[in-house]
Amino acid sequence: MTTMTALCADKLQVAVYAALKADPDLAAMLTGFYDEPVEEAQCPYLAMGDTSLSDHGLKDRGGASVLFEIQLWSNEPSQMEAKELIARADKVLVAAELAVTGYTLVSLSLNSAGVSRSYSASGSLYMGRLSYSALLYEA
Repeated sequence: MTTMTALCADKLQVAVYAALKADPDLAAMLTGFYDEPVEEAQCPYLAMGDTSLSDHGLKDRGGASVLFEIQLWSNEPSQMEAKELIARADKVLVAAELAVTGYTLVSLSLNSAGVSRSYSASGSLYMGRLSYSALLYEA
């Protein structure tokens, strides 16, 4: 069995980020796309969340199962904007034919989606969260 480095997770993120950013409808709904949001980021925006991977290699080539999260942040007074954002982002990824440089993307599936609320003196902040799993093999 061969193994794969974490590089495949980076290459997958590049492809996911590019597909999301290229969608004109999603871009019109957001103020920015971030790997790590800048301090001055204005809602609504998209940020890449946590990523983890596990070995899924075959006898003749490396492979990995990658779990990753996309976060969509909103400061609207209800959850609706966050829900609309996660619905649009998921629609983009379902339709995307992601090209992951150096790897074959065998599958991409949504594991879960949800919205959570943070309270503060300035009002509520909502985080829409999409959690995906991907299976990749070396090309």
